[in-house]
Amino acid sequence: MPLPKRKTNFSVYTQKELLERRQELLDRITKSDTYLPDSVLHDDLDLGMLEFVKNNLQIVSDGKKVPIIDKIMTIQRWAEYTNNWEFSDKDGNVQVPFMAVIRKPEVQLGTNPSVQRTIPVRKQFHYATVPTWDGNQFGADIYKIPQPIAVDISYEVTIVCNKFRDLNKLNKLVMQNFSSRQAYTSVKGHYIPIVLDSIDDNTPMDTLDGRRFYLQNYKFTMLGFLIDSEEFEVKPAISRMFIMQEFEELPKIVKTSVQNIDEIFVTSIVADGIQTSFSVGETIAILVSVSINGVVQIKDVDYYHIAKTSKITFVSPPLVGSKITIIYYKGKNPTPTDLWGNKIFLAKETFIYDGTTNVFTTSNTIAALIMLDINGLIEENSVGYDVTNKNEITLLINPIVNSKITVTYFY
Repeated sequence: MPLPKRKTNFSVYTQKELLERRQELLDRITKSDTYLPDSVLHDDLDLGMLEFVKNNLQIVSDGKKVPIIDKIMTIQRWAEYTNNWEFSDKDGNVQVPFMAVIRKPEVQLGTNPSVQRTIPVRKQFHYATVPTWDGNQFGADIYKIPQPIAVDISYEVTIVCNKFRDLNKLNKLVMQNFSSRQAYTSVKGHYIPIVLDSIDDNTPMDTLDGRRFYLQNYKFTMLGFLIDSEEFEVKPAISRMFIMQEFEELPKIVKTSVQNIDEIFVTSIVADGIQTSFSVGETIAILVSVSINGVVQIKDVDYYHIAKTSKITFVSPPLVGSKITIIYYKGKNPTPTDLWGNKIFLAKETFIYDGTTNVFTTSNTIAALIMLDINGLIEENSVGYDVTNKNEITLLINPIVNSKITVTYFY
């Protein structure tokens, strides 16, 4: 017995194709050119069901497509439409075959597992942080949306015909699409599942215009969810002044030293939007911090640095024109010294702002304050804070309560 042939031409997504596919799906969800998804309401779900029937359950009878009523009907209005729809002849008699999509008026609380209730009270959740720049200030907008509401909507797809083979054609399409009891329709970029519940035959025993006809119902449940843009919330985060320098060539390095500290440097590089690795041109003995446009980056999450090397490598290229700031100690000695040869040490302390005081006391005497950031946004000296004593820092602004204040300094 010969062995079956082995298939070798499998189609495998590359990393680039996966990223492009993710972007394609995101663009579908945010077609309105905002960072937030479009609303998905009852009318949108109805339209999604109607489009699914048109695209997947269309049959042909005697060389012509069986008409599908181009609107969602309710049970109450079924009789009304039969008197005046376009599929009637000049005498008002209904022409068969035709199909209709009927929605039951009651909408149940949903069973879609991806959006079922998880928290008793609906609240706003963080959706995205979007950087903003108005030409003078750099900041960010915080986008929040509530958890979508899961809903189950019942539909019936009804076919009225006088040929048994038309029933067979529709039944075949339904079985093919719902071979696993579930299919999907796309509603504003969201994939919504549809479940086949049952198939009922409601063929009456009497006749229509003296002819025998068949009436068959296919019952479906759409496991949808509701998203209302009226509930979206966009709030500006704390904005900070951002001083920007223009350079003729990218990338270009500007290096300055920290006052009173030997061999501690602040290097600024303007990104070209392509590079991910940037070199300060000398060995980095101790890396103090890395920031982009005043936002502190997290090591081994946003970037990588191998000890005793000169390069910083980001996970993805910073946007073109972004200012990358690297603070580091380059000296050969294991411990930095000040201009007088005294050994100094690097410290990083974190405080939580509780709204009662703007004064914070460090554990050590401050020889040189390198950086102060609030929730990752770097503050400017004399604008956002002042060193008011040898181990005392005073905020000149009032951040939101529970903000995380991080102070990096030498002592």
